[in-house]
Amino acid sequence: MKKALIAATSLLSLVSFNGAACDLHAGMGNMQFGFQHPMMQQHLAAAKEPLISLNIDRKREVATNEEAAVPLRFTIPANYKEVSVDVIASSGVTLLSAERFTLKSAKGEQAISFQALEEGKHELVLKVYALKKNVPVTYTRKIKILAS
Repeated sequence: MKKALIAATSLLSLVSFNGAACDLHAGMGNMQFGFQHPMMQQHLAAAKEPLISLNIDRKREVATNEEAAVPLRFTIPANYKEVSVDVIASSGVTLLSAERFTLKSAKGEQAISFQALEEGKHELVLKVYALKKNVPVTYTRKIKILAS
């Protein structure tokens, strides 16, 4: 009796598994591929395109009235064009480098120079504009400045 119960349970699980497997391969007869199968979906998934890489210090401690600089390290994939950066300083900070510049190479570093005119918390906001396949995109980075 126990052997018959075990055999019946095993047979039932094989039949249900076989049905599930067939559902995943639906449409594969006559060389029509089943798009429900995870392996097929992997091949159909859109390729991930690389994004612009922007690395900059998130926080910087500086002395009041002394010149300071933070490097913006960047990597620009080939699918991006016309990459420019606007730098916006909060009150109490003056920019010593350009407020707007263009990133002309695919990889590099651009220094952003500034001076904190008064003690306290300030910030620099970087707005990066680019065209990705002729569609405008924007990235924003912030640098907190602690002046003493």
